[in-house]
Amino acid sequence: MISVSEWVPSYGDPHQLEDDHDYATVWEHPQLQAIECTPGPRPLLAFVDGVRRGEALLYLEKSTALAGVLGVGAAVPGSGYAGVRVERVFLRSQELGLPPQPGGWNWRSLSIPLDLNPGMALQRAMRQAEAEVGLELSRQGYTVVLDGPMQVASGRTLGYVKTQQRLLLPPEQAEGLQSLGPGQRSSLFGWGEKHGCYVRLGRLVGHQHPYHRLVRLETMGEAQVSRALLHEAAGWLPDFAGVTHLDPRAPQNLQPIAGLEKELRRRCGDPGLALRAVRQAVAQLHKEERWSESA
Repeated sequence: MISVSEWVPSYGDPHQLEDDHDYATVWEHPQLQAIECTPGPRPLLAFVDGVRRGEALLYLEKSTALAGVLGVGAAVPGSGYAGVRVERVFLRSQELGLPPQPGGWNWRSLSIPLDLNPGMALQRAMRQAEAEVGLELSRQGYTVVLDGPMQVASGRTLGYVKTQQRLLLPPEQAEGLQSLGPGQRSSLFGWGEKHGCYVRLGRLVGHQHPYHRLVRLETMGEAQVSRALLHEAAGWLPDFAGVTHLDPRAPQNLQPIAGLEKELRRRCGDPGLALRAVRQAVAQLHKEERWSESA
């Protein structure tokens, strides 16, 4: 049977499942079941996400460096944004910094291993900043939804995974996911320190992939506490599903996340101006080096 992805190809394949045979264990029921989740009262919510952008590649003597920007924060339904941070960074394996430039251009130097791709290092820095924002909001009493997998346990915090790139369940259990209806979640399963379930955000139509509108929720902690949090979240999560005519990654890309991403990219500024500032900083380094050699 043929089906059509709802995402445009430039955003990748949300259903590119890889079977690594390191399966999670379904523990809520002997076999995977579909469970109705009636929406209940919403807690105080914060949707945390980040954006990143490489703005200039720099070639050092024995390695490649990257000047970039990252932005993180949270969308708080009904209250706007919280915890927004935008920072320019210079990722390099050598002891070198970029001098500040007029107009407020500053880069925090981050040391990275020689064998680590700077683009990957930028992503890791963004994930770390997201975790810090989520931890602070959790301490303030928010139920936090992190756009991406859980990294560390932190109060009422959920990881929200909208692209399914790993087959967590054995094939005979995973087949049951195709029968999940709108607003239903799967039985809970565990892997490592995590507990999770799949949730169907809306109704499928004939041309769509069987895993379309399917997302994974995960959390860390004691099993029954995790069960209560995941079941509650599966009830109100579909209310925030993305709108297809507004977002090419809908409905998996939640509305608060889409709005937050747009705001963070705006705050990251113009990439052309950023590149010019990096060139000015490098030109200043060359000038200082020539002056030092002639002194």
